[in-house]
Amino acid sequence: MNAALLLLALIVPGTLVTSVASAGVVTVCQANLYNGGRWTEQDQSQVTYDTARRFAEWVATVNPPGSAYPPIAVIGVQELMSETDRTTLQGFLQQTTGVAWQSARTAQGVNGTSGIGMFWRPDLVEYLPQWYLGERTLEQLDNGYVIKFVGRLFRNRNTEEAFGLFTGKLVWDGAVLNGQTVTEEIRRAQAAALKDWILNGAPGSPGMSQYPGTARIIATDLNSGVGTATWQEMNADFSDPSTQKTHSSFLGVLLDIAGRRLDYVWWDCDSGVKQPGGFVDGPRRSPHFGSDHRAVYATVEVHPVDLTPPAVTLQQPAPGIEVTGPVMVSAQASDSSGILQVEFYADGVRIWTDTVPPYEFLWDPQAQFPGFRVLTAVATDASSNRMKGSSAPVVVWAGPSGSRPGVGGVKLLPDGTSVALEGQVVSAVFSDGFYVQNEDRSAGMRVTGLAGPPVGTRVRLTGTLRTLNLERILAVSTMETLGAGAAPQPLLMRGRDVGGGGFGEFAQGVYGASGISNFGLLVGTWGRVTYTSPPHFIYVDDGSGLWDGSGFTGVRVDISSVPGLAVPSTGSVVAVEGISMPVSISGKIQRRLKIRSSSDIRPLSG
Repeated sequence: MNAALLLLALIVPGTLVTSVASAGVVTVCQANLYNGGRWTEQDQSQVTYDTARRFAEWVATVNPPGSAYPPIAVIGVQELMSETDRTTLQGFLQQTTGVAWQSARTAQGVNGTSGIGMFWRPDLVEYLPQWYLGERTLEQLDNGYVIKFVGRLFRNRNTEEAFGLFTGKLVWDGAVLNGQTVTEEIRRAQAAALKDWILNGAPGSPGMSQYPGTARIIATDLNSGVGTATWQEMNADFSDPSTQKTHSSFLGVLLDIAGRRLDYVWWDCDSGVKQPGGFVDGPRRSPHFGSDHRAVYATVEVHPVDLTPPAVTLQQPAPGIEVTGPVMVSAQASDSSGILQVEFYADGVRIWTDTVPPYEFLWDPQAQFPGFRVLTAVATDASSNRMKGSSAPVVVWAGPSGSRPGVGGVKLLPDGTSVALEGQVVSAVFSDGFYVQNEDRSAGMRVTGLAGPPVGTRVRLTGTLRTLNLERILAVSTMETLGAGAAPQPLLMRGRDVGGGGFGEFAQGVYGASGISNFGLLVGTWGRVTYTSPPHFIYVDDGSGLWDGSGFTGVRVDISSVPGLAVPSTGSVVAVEGISMPVSISGKIQRRLKIRSSSDIRPLSG
């Protein structure tokens, strides 16, 4: 840009600044609405929301149809005291503009009694939940007031032009921090901390760290005038070429003469070095709404950027296999901007990086024997944003041949562990999951997340261990059927042995019971029916005289999965088979069998 033109833009409000080729524009507004715009002028005797309404009416007048520039698309608002303030203002905006608006409020202030709002027009800009850029607390004053900023990424509708918007306010004159009145230097330090967060992010709050090269806009009540240390701190990295006054709007025309500028729309292209230009029209100040409300808007340039992460999949090894030695690990990655690199990780630790296809390497996990390993691939595209995409994880067992644990072994591992099972047989299928067990009937467990294949199918599974309703379960992510086979036979046992005792640190057993844990296993027992409660359960006693606190004797048999079952009569003798499961009765873990079909209950001669 011509230096004289840039200087003119910095001193003359509203000067047209030459924009870069292929840049689009967006009109952004900054507003400070005292107490959410609840009052009429300075009259705080009753809530009218008159000022919020007048603000919305003004928004509708900015760049109307036929203007050279687009209407206001996004608004950053401070002092929204409640969700009611947010929804009321959103309603006014929709009424006055005749289009839909969306909004969000982030609590700040003393115990969240104030708030930061963002309002946007979905017909002009697109926002997705994954584009939330986080929030940053800059200070907590002595009275408990939290100073905070929040950010979101937006994209112009039907284009690739994107920008990050950050809004909030810095600390004001007269506030007290650590027993002292806030100084300009404290405010300047807050501005520096704000810029650092926007550029570099923070744990759990990325700012613009993931979007280098993307326009960033700050809509803020700076609480500091032009030329101050705070203004200079901001102006070192951002631009706002206006000196219009925005302070104390209730003073009306007096602020044009004696006021000072507090509200700004700062712009930069997020490269870490201040970029010239950006402002196509404005910033321009609003009329005065009363109640110490004020606003400023500007039309700024934004640029096409790649916001789509690359697609990447792990091709080898196959999920759930047993890795006994060196194995080829390969990935496929693609992106419209090209691929810069593909990184490979094992259990979150980077083990290889490849920059040219085919993306592959020979992995030898012998130093990590034995254990389950989670492999992932992360691709980085060649766009200015360096977008990253991650593959679905692939879980394998790395260890000597035959060393992979079965169901019993994985039950010893804590929740959240990624595991792989191979060769287990499906023993039952219910509406909320299915059950698999080892071929030798030593252990079984529930599987959730996918529909179960027919009973007798052998499967290879990968997933994550969880505990649900007292059961250890596998939340499955991949399943491969290895073929059909004979349905498993139930393991016969006395009623007192159903359920068994605890198993390891994470699998609890029946209250007061001992013996081998068999929760999740297909088992069978027999006895006399002592109680029926169709369509829920019956009790069967083999003479063990079990008492589970329900008031009935025997083993609870869950019949709820077989509607219309012909329930055996009390006193009849039956053989029962089903899945051994826990049930909570009076706060204690007790045993139950859940049948799969009507054939799981067979009459015996009494």
